[in-house]
Amino acid sequence: MIIGIFNVNAQKKIWVGKSSKIFNFQFHYTHITPGGDFASRFNEFNSLGAGFLFKNTHNMLIGAEGGYHFSNNLKPSNLLNNLTNSVGAINTNSGTPALVSLGMRGFSALGKLGYLIPVSNKNRNTGIKIMLGGGLVMHKININITQNNVPSLTQDRVAGYDRYSSGWAFNQFIGYQHHSINRYTNFYIGAELMQAYTYNRRKFNYDEMQYDLKMHNDFYYGVRFAWMIPVYMRTKAGSDEFIFE
Repeated sequence: MIIGIFNVNAQKKIWVGKSSKIFNFQFHYTHITPGGDFASRFNEFNSLGAGFLFKNTHNMLIGAEGGYHFSNNLKPSNLLNNLTNSVGAINTNSGTPALVSLGMRGFSALGKLGYLIPVSNKNRNTGIKIMLGGGLVMHKININITQNNVPSLTQDRVAGYDRYSSGWAFNQFIGYQHHSINRYTNFYIGAELMQAYTYNRRKFNYDEMQYDLKMHNDFYYGVRFAWMIPVYMRTKAGSDEFIFE
């Protein structure tokens, strides 16, 4: 067995107990269950996002990401009941029933810090990933009108129903991160939690005919899978060290 620097003639390579400096571009999907005040309004929803994650040779992690949240699965509510006629329909300008659907839309922008705990000395770029973060979130009820011909739901009036909310959030993640030795398979999977403290930026709800000025506790419980595209950066030594068999 010979210890040395990578040689193109080597038939097999195994990572030594040295961690690489890696810059990752990541694309993630998260399935989220809402909790707290959030749960009274929305059912489970999805999130798609992207970001970057940098890992140094000491396995410290730093990153930033954004996520787009969406669903068409709201909990039953009386949100638009004050706009319906005797048969439960909302009328268009011509008096015909309007086609109105409700969904959820949201966004998050977070900065993160963490640490990767290696599970093997052969590959110290793979292991248990722990992250803490914080940033901004927003969400609203998406009121979709197929044709813009509903006088009771003009753009100005929709704002009185959509519960547009935003605020600060704190984020935690724990899971497994994998960088393969051949550098082709790079992903992480795990549980993500978020606690957001939001305010209704519309301040007044037309359906309830009252102000909503209190802080809301919105909790996110998610399962995330992310695919990473790594860029391996040179260390001071100029290369990574391997053991060849």
